[in-house]
Amino acid sequence: MRLRVVLLVVATSSLVLISFLIPLALVLRTLAADRAVSTATAQAQSMSPLVATLPISTLKLTVDQVNSVTETPITVFLPTGEVLGVPAPRSSAVELAQKGRSFTAQARGGEEVLVAVDGLPPGPAVIRTFVPDAVLRHGVERAWLLLGCVGLLLLVLSVAVADQLARSMIRPIKALAQASDRLTGGDLSARAEVAGPPEVRRAGAGLNRLAVRIGELLAHERETVADLSHRLRTPLTALRIDAESLRDQRRWTGCWPTSAR
Repeated sequence: MRLRVVLLVVATSSLVLISFLIPLALVLRTLAADRAVSTATAQAQSMSPLVATLPISTLKLTVDQVNSVTETPITVFLPTGEVLGVPAPRSSAVELAQKGRSFTAQARGGEEVLVAVDGLPPGPAVIRTFVPDAVLRHGVERAWLLLGCVGLLLLVLSVAVADQLARSMIRPIKALAQASDRLTGGDLSARAEVAGPPEVRRAGAGLNRLAVRIGELLAHERETVADLSHRLRTPLTALRIDAESLRDQRRWTGCWPTSAR
């Protein structure tokens, strides 16, 4: 019974933890990705005034300096067809951004943030910031590991609590069984401890009442047997005396002389 209670609590706790931790893990991954994309978007937007005002040579040095210290490389597509920063293909998303739209698109190995820069004579320029998967998932593995440790700790605590609960339930049941075995062996002084759940307490109290009743019945039976033996003692004594007197009469009769007969 103890093992069954523990297994039941483990199964229930596992279902609760799984239904709680898996959505939380997914939310953490989404938050990490949103944070990385937001940072990349702010970085690209901070480059917009520079793209619109700086000359190409100075803009190239600025982009290279930014790329040397960032984990999200920047590429600037100028309307003249020149590409500054980290080389990147001119994809359909870049061509769509050159029409004046700023958005985020999925790319191979991560996401790309595209910011359109207006104000240049030939047309809009595009600032592309690539966010790799490693940056999108930065800190997610550690958060998942922490969640796993928390879930394991909660599961261990639930097992410990379930074991103590099972012990508190089984202890009075064992005492009840031991008292029953002692009564079966003839020990009428055995009594069960009235403890535990209400049902077990009622069973223990019932067993104690049964033991008392058995003792009363045996005492009454002894009294009845003693009284019966006392009642039978006088008639049996009288019959024994009569039997002895008859035996004496026969003995004396056998001793009469023949002439006297």
